[in-house]
Amino acid sequence: MTLHDPHTTEGLGDNEASGSGGTQKTGRLPALRWAELPKPVALRKMLGPGIILVAVGIGSGEYISHPYITSQVGLTFLWAAAVGLGLQYFINTEVARYTLATGETAVTGFTRLWRGWAPLFVIMTVIPFAWPGWMSSAATMVTFTTGGLGNVQWIAVAGLVIIGLVLTLSPIVYQTVEKIEFLKVIAILIFAVVIILFVIGWEPWAALPAGTVQGAGRMPEGIPAAFLVTAMVFAGGGGALNLTVSNYIRDKGWGMGAHAPRIVSPITGNEEAGSATGTQFAVTNESEGYWKVWWKNAKTEQFWSFFVIGLFTIVIFSLLAYRLIPVGTYEGKGDLSFIQVQANIIGEQFGGPLQTFYLLIGTVALMFANLAVVDIVARVVADVVTVSYLRDHKFWTEAKIYSACVWTMVVLGVIILGLGITQPITLLAMAAILNCGVMVVYCALLIKLNRRLHKVVRINRPRIVALGLAVLFYAAVAIFTTITQVQTLIGA
Repeated sequence: MTLHDPHTTEGLGDNEASGSGGTQKTGRLPALRWAELPKPVALRKMLGPGIILVAVGIGSGEYISHPYITSQVGLTFLWAAAVGLGLQYFINTEVARYTLATGETAVTGFTRLWRGWAPLFVIMTVIPFAWPGWMSSAATMVTFTTGGLGNVQWIAVAGLVIIGLVLTLSPIVYQTVEKIEFLKVIAILIFAVVIILFVIGWEPWAALPAGTVQGAGRMPEGIPAAFLVTAMVFAGGGGALNLTVSNYIRDKGWGMGAHAPRIVSPITGNEEAGSATGTQFAVTNESEGYWKVWWKNAKTEQFWSFFVIGLFTIVIFSLLAYRLIPVGTYEGKGDLSFIQVQANIIGEQFGGPLQTFYLLIGTVALMFANLAVVDIVARVVADVVTVSYLRDHKFWTEAKIYSACVWTMVVLGVIILGLGITQPITLLAMAAILNCGVMVVYCALLIKLNRRLHKVVRINRPRIVALGLAVLFYAAVAIFTTITQVQTLIGA
């Protein structure tokens, strides 16, 4: 095979496929540049992106949604967590494939297919995550641990400001986020071990297989569709959050992402030279060997840090609810009042220290989930704006746009909290439908994008089937939620 000179700046045309980028369209963006594929690093040095995504899920689906559903219908809905996490594992690794091969984000790849995807993905990322729900919930949890002392609004505002400072003063933002979320997951795993040893007992474990099989493929009755869909979609990451695997592995230096600049603080960090658009490597025997190791490690990292930890935490918190609250006896809502009931039962049966531990874990989970969400939204917006609109701007670098997005999210959150606005149920349903819709869209786009890569690195047929099933699954869930919501509104 005749290869291009890997030192030339000329990119591939649509009819040339000698580089890892294959026959990717250029669109209105610069063609992929040439660079060498770095030698693979040890698997332990690749840990991180999966942890950050699953940490967001632990702040919602794992800690509140699935345990509440378990209190209502038993263990019959855990199948949805396994399916949701399994599909997202394939989504995450296919997002990683594109960035490993090209060094640019999947959203940039989508923009190469059609420039209209740029503003649409900004909208689809911002709308579902604009409400500071995680932080207001974390602030409420703080008052649970203090016996009602403290003002929820002021605690939440302080938390948002702290998030803004952390994300804009960290010299290399990704490293700070990774360390914070690592500590969070470790603390939750320690709590999980404690409740396995001293709280859950053997009966919930014995009921787990039959309960899961009994409910497989069915949506339980008596629980709002939007709540069920939120639990399904946000088991792990969900919605546009999964796309930031691209951003994280670039900052982590995986594959061709090592040639992309990292997001740094415009105040305390030194901005790195480089382009937000991608690079490709010449496919040789040596680079093919490197690729196989990068790809194997990427799949392994996502399997253990995302799928296994995510499913483990959902199961443990669901078994805890099954142990504490007899099925069908809790008549409250699936919100923090449910957490308070569980905490009170833990305190009565197992003592105050474990009750406090449970509440502190929830506080940390929710607050750090909000930090990750602000970081993720800002990354997606900054990437899109930089690549599509301000690519050659001398002042507005990706790092500065990122910081501006962070503080926009913080200010918006403070305004919402100050006005005492709560997220309406209808908006929750719309967000759930939108997140399913965006997953349908980007799963289909990932198939198209990754089929255009060089044959050595492109997606194979079994994975095309997996993403095709994801398209069908999330489309069906979105349609189900839409019909149910319309019926509810008509009935009201």
